[in-house]
Amino acid sequence: MKNKFTRRQLILLTVIVLIFSSCHKNLKPATVIVVDPVRHYYPVLQGEMMSIAYEIENTSNNPLFIQEIQTTCGCIVPRNQLPIVILPHKSGAVFLSFNTIKNTGYVDHFVYCYGNFQDTTCIELQFDTNVVPQNDYVHDYEQLWHEQATGAESLRDFVDGMPSQKGYYTNTYITPRTTFNEEVQEVIDEHSF
Repeated sequence: MKNKFTRRQLILLTVIVLIFSSCHKNLKPATVIVVDPVRHYYPVLQGEMMSIAYEIENTSNNPLFIQEIQTTCGCIVPRNQLPIVILPHKSGAVFLSFNTIKNTGYVDHFVYCYGNFQDTTCIELQFDTNVVPQNDYVHDYEQLWHEQATGAESLRDFVDGMPSQKGYYTNTYITPRTTFNEEVQEVIDEHSF
């Protein structure tokens, strides 16, 4: 009787192993186009929050999975729930919040997105801006945090929008760091610098 019970356990264990081993599926690479991967934002006042969205278009027949986002500064926080899934021939976005409270002057930041990209495991997004102090007196971090926490927003900001959301401009050329599909690569090859 004891031998029969052991056979049942062995058969059950074998079935479970077969079921879980057959569920393994390879993730195929996806080709993408990143809209404006290198951006130059207009100057912002120190202590303002910037909302940044990078549009990513999946041009392949395979789904795109962005599994990790790394930033070069702790002041940049990804707002997406990971993993970010972009279906074939659809667009999605990487949303970021940039807190300028601890920056002054020219800042240049990079964001690295890791996923199943064609020819690489990572794409690089870049933006820069000038963070301008509010006035001649430079506030310390506690004062800036208190001003931000109290929400001293004016009616003008409510109607006209926040000054930190003015938009951005890009270079006139396409950077070679971003992975593109074949059509865009042909344009780059024709206009080599």
